[in-house]
Amino acid sequence: MPGSRKMANDEASNGQVTIYDIAREAGVSPSTVSRALSKPGRLSAKTEFKVRQVAERLGYLTVNSVEERPVLQSTGMIGAIAPDCRNPFYASILYYLRNALNEHGYDLLILETSSEHATGKQTVAKLTRIVDGLVFLSSTMSEPDLKRVVMTRPTVMINRSITGISSVTCDPQRAIDVAVRHLRETGHRSVSYLAGNANTWSSETRRRLIRTAAYRYNLVARTVRGFDITVAGGKQAFEQYLKRPTDAVFAYNDRLAIGFMAAARQAGMRIPDDVSVIGFDNIEESSAQAVPLSTIDQHTQVLGQQAAKALLDQIATESPRITSFTDSSEYIDRESVAPFKRSTMKLGPYVDLKAHDNDIITLTMLSSQFNETIPRIEAFMRAHPNIAIDPIEGHTQEQTNALYWERVTNSQSVPDLFNVERDKLPQFASAGVLLDIGTPQVERKWKRLYTDAVWQSSHYAGHLYGLPGDSGQTVMFYRQDILDRYGLDVPTTWEQFYEEGVRLHQRNPNRWMGIIDTTDVQHYLSFLRMAHGKPWTVTGTDSISFHLADSVIRKTVRFIQRCIDDGVLKAEPIWDGRYAAPADGTFATLIYANWFGKILASSYPASAGKWRVALPPSFGEPNDVCTAEIGGSVLTVSARISKKRQRAALQFAHWFQTNPESVDLRPLGGFSATRYFQDNPKILSTIDPYFNQRIYEVYVKSANLLNRDWDNLPFATRLSATYHDSLVPSLVPGGGSLDVIDQWATRLPEYAKSQGFTVE
Repeated sequence: MPGSRKMANDEASNGQVTIYDIAREAGVSPSTVSRALSKPGRLSAKTEFKVRQVAERLGYLTVNSVEERPVLQSTGMIGAIAPDCRNPFYASILYYLRNALNEHGYDLLILETSSEHATGKQTVAKLTRIVDGLVFLSSTMSEPDLKRVVMTRPTVMINRSITGISSVTCDPQRAIDVAVRHLRETGHRSVSYLAGNANTWSSETRRRLIRTAAYRYNLVARTVRGFDITVAGGKQAFEQYLKRPTDAVFAYNDRLAIGFMAAARQAGMRIPDDVSVIGFDNIEESSAQAVPLSTIDQHTQVLGQQAAKALLDQIATESPRITSFTDSSEYIDRESVAPFKRSTMKLGPYVDLKAHDNDIITLTMLSSQFNETIPRIEAFMRAHPNIAIDPIEGHTQEQTNALYWERVTNSQSVPDLFNVERDKLPQFASAGVLLDIGTPQVERKWKRLYTDAVWQSSHYAGHLYGLPGDSGQTVMFYRQDILDRYGLDVPTTWEQFYEEGVRLHQRNPNRWMGIIDTTDVQHYLSFLRMAHGKPWTVTGTDSISFHLADSVIRKTVRFIQRCIDDGVLKAEPIWDGRYAAPADGTFATLIYANWFGKILASSYPASAGKWRVALPPSFGEPNDVCTAEIGGSVLTVSARISKKRQRAALQFAHWFQTNPESVDLRPLGGFSATRYFQDNPKILSTIDPYFNQRIYEVYVKSANLLNRDWDNLPFATRLSATYHDSLVPSLVPGGGSLDVIDQWATRLPEYAKSQGFTVE
């Protein structure tokens, strides 16, 4: 195309970027660049992402004056992709979404993916070219395809959550907990979840939460699958349910519940006398049944309006930030739940219907989240058909620990496997509820599969209580563009960090050099650990020595307070469990665990290429770097487990943590504690697309520089409460944090003595 070539040459002479510049930089042809930018969906997601990243870095997408560049003129239309508009739940959300958009001058174009001609990603790609933004409602599209769309248009998802994409969801955890507790209090002892054939994010989330609540309140829980999630599918659901009935039923949605109740009545069963029924969604028909249906209200008005707000904010902002809005569901109690139930069901273990073979060993596993680990669990069960893993999700790490501890203190059964953070491990190990797996054979054969530091930290008082999973050593994330703007260097020592931080804050009082995360005490302790400090030593299973008056500890505490006083460090919560809380650019650096890199990437997508990774500063000479650990998990086994199940649990734990297939299934951004992962040339040479850097090389260096002379206290819950009650309020300019540490030097030993520990 001579004309295009001439245009490109003219632009080049004017210093403007062309598609030929992008093609050279990305290593692709100019036609590929053109298709990637103007016709999304025609190339692989990886190629499109690479091209758009180069185009954004070169400044190409900031100007719309050239023919080859995609001209993003407003069409006044928003596209909504919904699975089934006949579903009252979806129809209600779309109603409120449309009304909210209409108020801002936008019309809503709805694409129903259940129709014959609207199922492919090519159809969605065509829609992106005629709308200003997109809303995906309960989408089942793959993550790569969804993230491809995000690169081309402002996008919000409703009823599904993926890191790196704005979402609006309704969290049913509290409502499910209330409903299951109500079932328990009214005499129900067993419950089935009718999941249908909906392999969706919301269905799996509900299943896990029902399973966890049932475990908390000692109800047998089953999952029944294999039918449409419609009124007609209710009959199929009832037939499946009859094979192994339970006292109560949760249905994936109200339509399925209504169909189930109709089939039950036709079979001569009474509702709720014979079986109690609870649905989801609170559609209008649920309250109009002969027996009004108890349900969990998903607040469709809130979902629709918040999705509109999130999308409009993206459209109006040049560098939109990923947002996550979560509303709380509400349990609506009606007549379909029996006020008094005498359970007559004699049921077996907590397993799905299909897992009834007596030769199958079913192991319960408690963890805070399973979204990223389910593929690994499924891979294990495919390879070991005689062992089934039954996940129990605790939601947050704090709630997970509380659930386990609650069952221990109430002398109730505990999960066979428990995924716990390493700093909390001693608390459970010292209580005698975890199995000491450190046989000479295990220590000899399995130790060599892990790095020395994480293997050591999976011990308590010389005994091995679990197998390490991920590893979270400290690194320094920094904004190179901010440092360059203010003429600052990447700090290699903490004194340099302080000096340059003072200069930065003096020139811009709204910026700080770094942050102290007040969410968890481990972040504050990481500073002491990086300074070669050791505030306490666990000298035995029941003895502790405290060193809080040590000169290194006091010097480091003074330094931290000086940084806060002079505007170098600011203490505040850093993230909400999914996304970083501060506005991007507030802090020039973030000294945090390596796993925070993927949090940055999902929180600040517009800053791709601006963030970099380095080792944290040194408290001594630049080459004397010492790192700390924040987070990191250990998979433990219950001390109450039988010998036969113990062997199965160890077989799973060993495979789950070390098998190459399992390690390779870990999501990008994670950092396995295994030598296989950290010595893998392919991983080390991987250039992360967000940081445009070989980040794993830095992560491995940090892991090798970890301060191993460190012990975690066997009462982490008390330490965390003390931190939030006394130290956090003092982490302000002019605060007396050193005085608080002096108080700790007295109070923590006193608490240790009260718990039966010998204080040396």
